[in-house]
Amino acid sequence: MSDNTILILLVGAVVFGGGYLIMNKGKKSGGSHDDVVAPLKIQAYERLLLYLERMRFSVLVKRVFMPGMSCSDLQFALIQNIQDEFEHNLAQRLYVEEQTWIMVNIAKEEALRGINKAFGDNPEADAATMAQVIASVSNPLIDKAIITIKKEFNTL
Repeated sequence: MSDNTILILLVGAVVFGGGYLIMNKGKKSGGSHDDVVAPLKIQAYERLLLYLERMRFSVLVKRVFMPGMSCSDLQFALIQNIQDEFEHNLAQRLYVEEQTWIMVNIAKEEALRGINKAFGDNPEADAATMAQVIASVSNPLIDKAIITIKKEFNTL
């Protein structure tokens, strides 16, 4: 064998060996799927809980209602806020069980129905009165969704 052949084999062995060590070290240093996904799941649970808490009518009305609003502006703002925050959290679906996501979606849909029903039942009320009416309505499906998220979280 010539000196060039030995040198090429030696360089190849060093490159191959170095690559092998780097690849194996990366696997041992916590690059597993669970190590990467667990913090993302926790963040998803936190974000969905926050979404549900912000969707409670008493909280939502305080954030959205402004004196001088018309009833239609209030209704639109309440619905738009719930929809916008839901769309902002759509990616969390990737990290939670399907049943959990379904519960969050059901709570959202019930909130939208509750808003529309309250406004439909009180067509002559002004926005300030409607803000009080909406703030006093509860959505038990929010609590049910929160319980579902907590149960799933506790399985981590």
